[in-house]
Amino acid sequence: MANKAVDVIIIGSGIAGLMTAHLLADHMNVMIITKSSLPISNSSCAQGGMAAALSPDDHWGKHMSDTIKAGQNHHNVESVEMLVKRAPAIVQFLEQLGVPFDKAEDGSIVLGMEGAHQKRRIVHVNGDQTGQAFTTALINAVLHRVEIREHTMITNLLSKKDRVIGVQTETECIYAKSTVLATGGIGQVYEHTSNVVESTGDGLALAYRAGATLSDLEFVQFHPTLLKVNSVTCGLISEAVRGEGATLIDERGNRIMNDYQQKELESRDIVSREIHRCIQTGKDVFLDCRGIHDFNRRFPGLSKRCQQQGINPLETPLSVVPGAHFISGGVETDCFGRTSLKGLYAVGEVACTGVHGANRLASNSLLEGLVFAEEVAKQITAIQPKTHFIYLEQDDELPDAPIYLQMPNKKEIQAKMTRLVGIERSLNGLMEMKRWLEPFLSFANKVQASDSRNDVECKNMIVVAALITEAALLRTESRGGHYRLDYRKRDDQNWLGRSISITKEHGFVVNERRKIVSPLFIETM
Repeated sequence: MANKAVDVIIIGSGIAGLMTAHLLADHMNVMIITKSSLPISNSSCAQGGMAAALSPDDHWGKHMSDTIKAGQNHHNVESVEMLVKRAPAIVQFLEQLGVPFDKAEDGSIVLGMEGAHQKRRIVHVNGDQTGQAFTTALINAVLHRVEIREHTMITNLLSKKDRVIGVQTETECIYAKSTVLATGGIGQVYEHTSNVVESTGDGLALAYRAGATLSDLEFVQFHPTLLKVNSVTCGLISEAVRGEGATLIDERGNRIMNDYQQKELESRDIVSREIHRCIQTGKDVFLDCRGIHDFNRRFPGLSKRCQQQGINPLETPLSVVPGAHFISGGVETDCFGRTSLKGLYAVGEVACTGVHGANRLASNSLLEGLVFAEEVAKQITAIQPKTHFIYLEQDDELPDAPIYLQMPNKKEIQAKMTRLVGIERSLNGLMEMKRWLEPFLSFANKVQASDSRNDVECKNMIVVAALITEAALLRTESRGGHYRLDYRKRDDQNWLGRSISITKEHGFVVNERRKIVSPLFIETM
């Protein structure tokens, strides 16, 4: 295999990876590697916007309170405080980068409302096309300053002892002083998802095989409202649509969230479960947008999608179904994006910074990617002058070729995960999933450069499915994105502040309690 060396490899071209590249590009040689084309990512599809406490009656403490309440007090408190305090400065940074936020006639930024926020604090661009505007601005900023490898699949992280020293692709080994995982989420492990087709959990599987620590994998957030047309999902319908007054109704027109205080603006786990239960009884669920004034201008992306499907949302309620949207866990990092392996960083959805707890607050994900990209860039800039390249020697081994085994295909994995490890879980279902996966695990844990892209993705999906399943088995309570039919309540006595971590070497570990935010703070801010 050919060899190449650069200062920094960034795997992924979403907002977190692009921001990291932008901040490092003037200081060192940076390479972005993406298995798609540069503009394709979950970030570019993000509709809802980004949260920031900007209005005179808002405050970072209120933003923090909402974040912790939505995530059910399962957070890294220092990371949350860093996130919400940095938000206004991130908005200013993006404006300087040329992002055209939606503004009122007086020039002030328009602030939207979303579920589980107590104040209007969501900034948007062109209504529901915020993510695309952010990524476009960052792509323009890095385009001629970094090396870009598109349509390139990473098969393994290269490591020596406890240090990551680069990556292996289908055709070469590329060495780096620092490697940054920015690969996004795991949505394609499930049948219905808001994620792009590339989101097969690659970063989590790469990190696990290399020996990194992963945490909080049981907390998978399902977005309540994916647009469904003839049994096929056609992307998500932003929470902002409900924020502007859209209601959830069954096929008879009954409002299904009537019994909840915040109605359609309850946290995503609650709304998703209510829709799921309604569908389980044989009813269809619809989002009624007919009362929204100036719908087409406010939500041009959704309006265009509806038009393409021959639907007029001003006359006909939209058929919806919940789908996998975001994993709150991931590769465990500190506040600065450092993983348990030297030379390896993680940022964005692939990372577990602890800012989302058990359930991400709406519109905190783009913010997380940008804030922690700053921290990763600072760390790499500080340590690079003291860091040397390390190469594999001839006697260092890449993974051996595994014995051939007929693997399940993606649709089989997705169907099993949706049925057994989805919105509602149980001991029997989780054990059934675990038994089904076990024969494939040793095979899935070894990836060869000669494997096809589909084979690599299937192996990654199997590894991620197994990790989520085992973590869900261990957490004998319901909290946030993890709901057990056999343990329906939060169990603060045994589980408050306790996370579940996994490494390839040591297996699963239930950790000691994290620092917890006072309930008084949550209620009074």
